[in-house]
Amino acid sequence: MSLENEYEDHKADIAIIGLSIRLPGIDTVSRFWEAVLSGEEVVANVSPQDAAEGGAAEKPNFIRANTNIRNIENFDAAFFNFNIREASLMDPQHRLLLETAWEALESAGYDPGSYDGLIGMYAGVYANYYQMFNLLPLIYGNGTASELQMQIASEKDHAATMAAYKLGLTGPVLNVQSACSSSLAAVHLACESLLTYSSDMMVCGGATLGIPQSHGYYYQDNGLLSADGHLRAFDAQATGTLYSDGAGCVVLKRFSDALEDGDTIHAVIKGSAVNNDGALKAGYTAPAVQGQIQVIERAQMIAGVNAEDISYIEAHGTGTPLGDAIELEALHEVFARHTGRSAFCALGSVKANVGHTGPAAGIVGLIKTVMALRERTLPPAIHADSPHDRLMTGHSPFYLNPVPLEWSSPNQRRLAGVSSFGLGGTNVHVILQEAPVLRESPSLRRSNLLVLSAKSKEGLKRQKESLQQFLSSASEELLADAAYTLQTGRKQFEHRAVGLYGSGDEPEWMERENDTKGNQGLTSLPLFHFPHPVNFAAAEPGDWITEEPVFYRSYVQSMELAGQMFGRGDPALPDRATYPIAVQISLFKLWDSWGIQPSGCQGSGSGLFAAACACGLLTLEDALYLGSSYLAALTTAGQERSVYVRNYRQRAVSLKTGPMKIPLAAPLGGKPMNQTEWSDSHFWTTYLMDALEEGPSIQGIVNNVKDRLVLEMRFDEDLVPPAEGQGATVWRNVYRLLGKVWLEGCPVNWKGYYQGERRRRVELPAYPFERTRCWVEREASALDSGEPLTPTPEPVSLRPEQLIGYTAPRTKVEQDLVEVWELYLGVAPIGINDNYYELGGNSLLAASLHAHICERFCVTLGLEVFLEQQTIARLAKSIESWKFDPTSTKGGH
Repeated sequence: MSLENEYEDHKADIAIIGLSIRLPGIDTVSRFWEAVLSGEEVVANVSPQDAAEGGAAEKPNFIRANTNIRNIENFDAAFFNFNIREASLMDPQHRLLLETAWEALESAGYDPGSYDGLIGMYAGVYANYYQMFNLLPLIYGNGTASELQMQIASEKDHAATMAAYKLGLTGPVLNVQSACSSSLAAVHLACESLLTYSSDMMVCGGATLGIPQSHGYYYQDNGLLSADGHLRAFDAQATGTLYSDGAGCVVLKRFSDALEDGDTIHAVIKGSAVNNDGALKAGYTAPAVQGQIQVIERAQMIAGVNAEDISYIEAHGTGTPLGDAIELEALHEVFARHTGRSAFCALGSVKANVGHTGPAAGIVGLIKTVMALRERTLPPAIHADSPHDRLMTGHSPFYLNPVPLEWSSPNQRRLAGVSSFGLGGTNVHVILQEAPVLRESPSLRRSNLLVLSAKSKEGLKRQKESLQQFLSSASEELLADAAYTLQTGRKQFEHRAVGLYGSGDEPEWMERENDTKGNQGLTSLPLFHFPHPVNFAAAEPGDWITEEPVFYRSYVQSMELAGQMFGRGDPALPDRATYPIAVQISLFKLWDSWGIQPSGCQGSGSGLFAAACACGLLTLEDALYLGSSYLAALTTAGQERSVYVRNYRQRAVSLKTGPMKIPLAAPLGGKPMNQTEWSDSHFWTTYLMDALEEGPSIQGIVNNVKDRLVLEMRFDEDLVPPAEGQGATVWRNVYRLLGKVWLEGCPVNWKGYYQGERRRRVELPAYPFERTRCWVEREASALDSGEPLTPTPEPVSLRPEQLIGYTAPRTKVEQDLVEVWELYLGVAPIGINDNYYELGGNSLLAASLHAHICERFCVTLGLEVFLEQQTIARLAKSIESWKFDPTSTKGGH
């Protein structure tokens, strides 16, 4: 039975197709799995120097711990189109969530801007202590607009919605908050959204950052925190938990859609459930056995499995004696109702490795379990030297494995359960199954075109380096899938590079020569030139001719049609004379299938017939007949030539032309011609006679067309058929030209490029963010300063490509306005003609900036004046006009 048939009835299955994670010292899923597999205790990796930085290295009861994600003050504001001020006001958790959401979508191989369906997002974050400790003390003197800005940038209400705004997600978006179970609750809700077709893809996750950061914590007797800095989940020696920073996101999709779309499926969600403990517990913060029992059983029922099918549980496992005891009681109760087997289900908690990451804990545990299923390995449970008494009865279905074990499952697919229980009683349980193993599909092409883009030269360089390292030992199938993923699943930016890989050759890279944004170096769509062959010979097609199916079908059709038209009178003619024209027409159809639309066509010599066919003027039959006769007449003499000339003239006289769909340029040196002139049989008759007298025009046009991309419809200079074994080189040249087209900004129809071929989206290195400091320092001296809230860094200097058209201030008013704008927008230098909104401004910031300007210049301008005058030059004129005549300015008093 095929995998497709095996899964065809599982319409309620949800595929996990993208993963991203961030933890102390960990910024990739592969590094995370390496730490888990090796039994690394990430939270213990703290040096005495780090603890000393926190000022508590020698104080009693201070426990050192590595619970901080480093450099949270840095953020790539420009990448997400924030100005420095906006980014500095943002809760760092929102920024972290935005980055991991972006990386998860890249991992899945999708760009929301080019995806046809609805992508939504459900996510939650921890309490915003950055606002409490860093921002609120400095709010004085900033006005209502700053307060509103701060709310949008900092409140939990805007974590997922701001990410959706910046990523362009148009599906359902909710901020999910249920304390520790927030991110796994988001997964459950996302599954419901997909199954009700409210969305087609969902991003879900969470983020937690403890602010202010410290290198440890103070232990208190009878508290929740561990006495020794180690979280010992389900161990008899456990003394408490350990809170840590963390974030993660996953991308979900209906399984049937993911299978159809060629997505990499990391694991499958078979079912999930969520409930609340209600009032049947000791207190609001206490866990309850009955609630956990019910949520686990319900998830198993929805998934269509029973407890005996589960061979791994990723538990909530916080390391608190009470919490772990209650969770073990609930698990034993559920499993005891279905089986009497013992020691068949491994038990683990990722919190022992990385700490309790609050609202992100559920997604971190989910990602760990996904990786275990993908690698078919049961990860080790660390700090389990003396398992909990409940596990030592000899009858428990659970066991703690101290070392990694092969996850064997001879009779069924591997299944696991993941639990996350929130403070306040919201419980979530998810059932996962390993993904099907899909067969790799060989590529039709021997060379693969990889496209890269970035927002800066440095970003492009770093991206290219990481990709080259990743692909250094890649198989041909992975190379082809990587090319497909980059072409169809990545957002395109202005700085671009293309790489040609495959066929045993060294990778070949090209970059766009100019650094300007967008498509400024290309004045129009490309011009297609159909040249005249200098030499031509009989074709002996090798395996190269079938590499591109669109080309092959057109070529075979042309050659067969030529054979029928010319019969057996000259058996060499169809091959010898028709070959160049058939190749050119077939290449045109290939480029057309790739979505490359020309601004016009031009032909030289026999190439004019192929060009006229491409434009719709000549039918394929007429183009082949006239073009072949034209070439035959030029390469023969005497009586043989006269036969071809006569045949040509007879066909030209009865020629019936069609309307041109693409402009056709006159032959080199000729004046422009309209549809009537092109349709005149006299032109075509004269065209051959002039060539017989003066020779065909074979000069190329590349040097005669400036600032225009010209695509030559040929394989090589002579249009000579490639020799056997040279096919890879032939198509490599074509793909190189396609890469140049993409570099210049022409859109490519990648679906057409891959028609007839089934490729998969694969996980590739993530975009290399270029982070800079975006942070408001916590300063006690600022509490009573009354100074406006400003970020600590100097304005970010604009890159050279952003300074095109820069005009410096000319007057004192313009100089003062530049100073204020640079302060609020966080970029420099700002020219007097630079647009406020293009620099990252928005309406909320405008209100605060407007108030500052009115106060500084002692003017009373209406806010609408500021919003209309979007450059410093125009705003300076309004200010000077108001000073001259206050009543003349709109919105005055």
